[in-house]
Amino acid sequence: MPEVDEQVMKFVEKTLTQHPDMQLEELFQRAKEFKSSMSKLSKRQFNARYPLQVKRRRALAARRTSGKGKEGAPSPRQRSRKAVPIPGAPRDRVRQVLLQFATDIAAAEEKKDLVRVLAGVDDYVNQVMQGMDAG
Repeated sequence: MPEVDEQVMKFVEKTLTQHPDMQLEELFQRAKEFKSSMSKLSKRQFNARYPLQVKRRRALAARRTSGKGKEGAPSPRQRSRKAVPIPGAPRDRVRQVLLQFATDIAAAEEKKDLVRVLAGVDDYVNQVMQGMDAG
């Protein structure tokens, strides 16, 4: 895991609080002025280590305070995998299953959740095949 400088993290957090719409380029320049060691990072590395982590923490905190935390939301595996008749052409049915698969992957908050979704890929394949057969 790459090292994260806590001083820089606090700086980025404070800066994003004061200027939430600040562009990455400007934030990166300010961080390099704040701490010269940031010049060793690419813009992409900086973004991954600092601004994205700040935004991720805030999003998780906002979700928890709004009452839609982990406990209330069903895990991707808890959702029904039964084929539901979807009106429209077979292409639309297959598209719906693939979108659900993508949604379940995106909703996986931890590695174990992602593994569960991927382990259930046969369910998605079955739904796709049913969608193609129904057309």
